[in-house]
Amino acid sequence: VKHSFIMASAAHVCGICDLRHVTKPSVAWCPECDEGFCSGCEEHHSLSKATRHHKTVKIAEYQTLPQNVLQITQSCTKHNEKLILYCRDHETPCCGKCVNEGHKGCNKVVNLNDIANNAKTSTSFQEIEETLIEMLDNIKEIKNMYKGNITNLSESRNQIEKQIQDIRSKIDTHLNTIQKKLIDEINKVEKTEIKKVRLLVKTLEENEKHLTKYQNSIANIKQHASDLQTFMSIRQIEQDLSKNDEFIQSCVNGDAVNTRVITCSIDKSIETITRSVQRFGEIAVVVRPTKAALRDRKKTQAQMIIPQLPTKSINNVAALLQQTIKTTSQNVRGCCILPDGRLALTCYDRNMLILIKADGCKDFEIQLPGAFDVSNGTRDNILIVSSSIIPKTGLSIIDIKNRAITKFIPIEYKCYGVVVHNDNVIFCTESELKIRNLQTESINTITNAGLSIFSYVDTNGKYIYYTALLEDSVTCCDFKGVIQWIFKDTQIIVSPLGIALNDDGFVFVLSNNSVVLISPCGKQSKTIITNCDKLRAHALHYDKSTEMLLYANNEENGFVYKVGLK
Repeated sequence: VKHSFIMASAAHVCGICDLRHVTKPSVAWCPECDEGFCSGCEEHHSLSKATRHHKTVKIAEYQTLPQNVLQITQSCTKHNEKLILYCRDHETPCCGKCVNEGHKGCNKVVNLNDIANNAKTSTSFQEIEETLIEMLDNIKEIKNMYKGNITNLSESRNQIEKQIQDIRSKIDTHLNTIQKKLIDEINKVEKTEIKKVRLLVKTLEENEKHLTKYQNSIANIKQHASDLQTFMSIRQIEQDLSKNDEFIQSCVNGDAVNTRVITCSIDKSIETITRSVQRFGEIAVVVRPTKAALRDRKKTQAQMIIPQLPTKSINNVAALLQQTIKTTSQNVRGCCILPDGRLALTCYDRNMLILIKADGCKDFEIQLPGAFDVSNGTRDNILIVSSSIIPKTGLSIIDIKNRAITKFIPIEYKCYGVVVHNDNVIFCTESELKIRNLQTESINTITNAGLSIFSYVDTNGKYIYYTALLEDSVTCCDFKGVIQWIFKDTQIIVSPLGIALNDDGFVFVLSNNSVVLISPCGKQSKTIITNCDKLRAHALHYDKSTEMLLYANNEENGFVYKVGLK
């Protein structure tokens, strides 16, 4: 805390004036001197022989740095001497006294400036920037996934509610159907039984009339008939009454006088519904794997801030001519170095692919109309050649062992620059960067940003780099077409053509009859082969295994350069 307070105070007050017991606010900060300066002292600092090459920053800009960065000093906190060395064994900067006191047995004590120089343009720093971008992209992707999950939860609830309503509707419909069926049956039984009872009532009413009639007749006979008439009529009346009595007895002995009652036995499964079915269903949360499009970068094994090897600076990269060969063509559009050391060239004017031996002698030729660019295939002795002359626009797969075209893939566009990576052919048209899988034969557009006629392309498997002749630009994008950077400076890049990469991420570009080197971050550049070599070239290739750079010009010449550190 005390150290932070001192640092904050030093940043606000001019260090030189403070030593003279004069308090003046600082307007600039020198990281190398590790102190602030007022306007007057800053001018003296910029003119002094010892410090004129120091780069200062405005104090307001300096104070925007994170607190942990502001606390990093140029001096040893223990001995108050400048930090000049770095111990790789302990991963700590040291002054001269620190080395004598605690690092005599360390084997990896190196100059601090050697590993800190060009740190901002180093691959390690670029890795950090790209990792941060990747992490933010992944967080956004996960956040969007969870936001989508909220919507999916609401949709799931609506679907379950609809499912419940559908089942309830089916149950209601079924119960209504069997209920109606039972009611209809009851009505039918009721009508049948009522009909039977009414028939019996009618018969009884008829017998009742007959008996009432006889009863009246008996009264009249008793009062008005003679004994003989009474005697003779009794016989007849007895016979008639006997019949009525038989009918009444039949009603008594049978079921005619029983009361009819309609009953119903409810199915036991219906009765047990309310007891056995206690829930409509069971709700559960299922966690399913999500196919989130997360980026997964290869993790570095070493400390990212401190590289194991000295940082390669663009200023230290140089090219040294190793060999000159005759190409026998004045219009070489594409070239590549084969694993066995041979060179493959596409001759646009002669419509052919030429192979040249490592010693510069011609090996053989294959007739190939419109041959534009060439790339090593994923298997030995296989080359991929693009064609840009109608109607033979497309990609040719060449077997150089058998010296034959094994397959031609027609493409409806003119094909220019081409490169192969993991069974995928990446190629340029006049307006689009495309990728075709050699196994599935699927073809997709990566991007349509910043391309033109005669665009060339290369890749390191992580990013894709391509030129645009008419745009005077070099573009870097990922395999989804997301632009990482665009280099466009007509003082340096004019009408760019061939492009190639090395393992450190440096980009070689043919521009205005020169070979320009662009840093991995796309912010720095340097011309490593100038037009004094009479380039006038289209074709460029870098072989990572041998660190050789090949280009071919329009004067029937090819040149092989060794690229390395000065």
